[in-house]
Amino acid sequence: MKKTSKILMGASALLIAGSTFICSPKAEAAMSSWQTVQGIKGCEARVWTDATTYTRKATSIDVYAQTNGKCGTLNYRMGVTTLDGEYNIGNFSHKGSFSNKTPVKKFYFSKLLKPTFKERWQVNVELYKGGKMKDAVQSKTIYVEKRK
Repeated sequence: MKKTSKILMGASALLIAGSTFICSPKAEAAMSSWQTVQGIKGCEARVWTDATTYTRKATSIDVYAQTNGKCGTLNYRMGVTTLDGEYNIGNFSHKGSFSNKTPVKKFYFSKLLKPTFKERWQVNVELYKGGKMKDAVQSKTIYVEKRK
């Protein structure tokens, strides 16, 4: 009985320890809440990023913008901004038009300014209709670790 109990306890400990090492933490994607787009009745948009924290190993920020389907076709300009000082992080943006969801766009860290400490960034999406800027929507805050 004692021997069986010890074997079961040992097996349980191995299973728990093994699952801790196998199940490493995964990067979590982040979707902003729906944001009302001023100047277009009923129009809302949101921004998705592929993670909330970007380590030194990350090579890009993957992002898309999405509407609720009540906006018609919008033009957009997407860029990365910081909440810790500088406004624009590099001279790099994506432009295009969409009516439901933009394709996934990549902002490569090699083309952006290097953070000197763990910084808080956002993706800013300016929305245009008829050649006029209507509004801008932002991603959730993302955290970017210092880069060499």
